[in-house]
Amino acid sequence: MIQRIQTIFLLIAALLMGIASFFPLIEFVGKNDIVQVLYSWGIGTELGKISYPTWGILTFSIIGFLMPVINIFLYKKRKLQINIGWLTVVAIVIYYITMAVYFLYYMKTIVSGSMIPSCQFALVLPFIALIFNVLAILRIKKDEKLVKSLNRIR
Repeated sequence: MIQRIQTIFLLIAALLMGIASFFPLIEFVGKNDIVQVLYSWGIGTELGKISYPTWGILTFSIIGFLMPVINIFLYKKRKLQINIGWLTVVAIVIYYITMAVYFLYYMKTIVSGSMIPSCQFALVLPFIALIFNVLAILRIKKDEKLVKSLNRIR
């Protein structure tokens, strides 16, 4: 049901997670201008050759994209929508935790301190998606409260 504001919030959250899946999250610039890039699917050069896959980040990125899309079509089951919304919040938090683990492992073992990391704009997109997801949950709760109050009047 597209006329509800929470549908727009969920759609924006899904789009932001999808965009974050394809753009670089962190760039590592080293000596002699060697650049390694952390994407959701792996760490590699700018040319697209992946030298270190990061399947955990990609998995939670896909989950963070699919759950709001599925949640849009469950508009008749508001309690289930709220639960799926909270699962999406957990998935996005785990996305950041997984990314931090890969980042720290990569900095300690492979780079060994010779490269300087710089954050890219796609690193913030899942956080914005998290905010839109929480806004959608609040609006769904408001709808549920309205429906319960209308049932009481009858």
